[in-house]
Amino acid sequence: MCGRYSLFSSSKSLSEELGLPIDVDLSPSYNIGPSNSVLTVYFNQEKQNKAFTFADWGLKTPQNFHINSRIETVDTAPRFRDAWQESRSLIPANGFYEWYQDGLIKQPYYIYHKDHKPLFFAGLNFSLSEEERNVVILTTEADKNIETIHSRMPLIIPAEYNEAWLSGNMSKEDAVLASRKIELVTHTVSSRVNKMIHNDTSLIEQKDPIKDDQLRLF
Repeated sequence: MCGRYSLFSSSKSLSEELGLPIDVDLSPSYNIGPSNSVLTVYFNQEKQNKAFTFADWGLKTPQNFHINSRIETVDTAPRFRDAWQESRSLIPANGFYEWYQDGLIKQPYYIYHKDHKPLFFAGLNFSLSEEERNVVILTTEADKNIETIHSRMPLIIPAEYNEAWLSGNMSKEDAVLASRKIELVTHTVSSRVNKMIHNDTSLIEQKDPIKDDQLRLF
């Protein structure tokens, strides 16, 4: 799954990566979580071009609060199949967190592009009203560099496939294959990331678990 990520690239650098002017100032965030308002890129059907908006991460239903959807079933699940056909999106990130569990501890890892390039998570947009926009992140089976930490990871769309993805012309199978082209690297980080009140650059820095100051509050 994907439950926490970072975004600290500037509007200018993201504009260049996406080929889309992002004319807002983005505040760096190192601990983005569910219910946060997040930058989302989508295809504007009316103007036939890429556009961006901000959407709340997570979709509330009477039974659940969905932050992710599995790529394997997204086109058949009643909750997501319409958005799969009509409202695909991309969520820019610099990296994401995952937790390894051995039954005793939960050790957080930071996962990012080996060349430190931005990542673009595959997502689905939901417009519940003119004022209420929501997004969920699609997940896939973890690749070989991640599977020892967690069995799932975000579905990541390489920059060269962004338009194909947003237009709806990329199949599930092709999206998964494209995602495998991105080489990710990992390192352990401080357990301070467990609490969303912590949000600073130290969260993504490599931290030896033995030396982790787990009692630090601020």
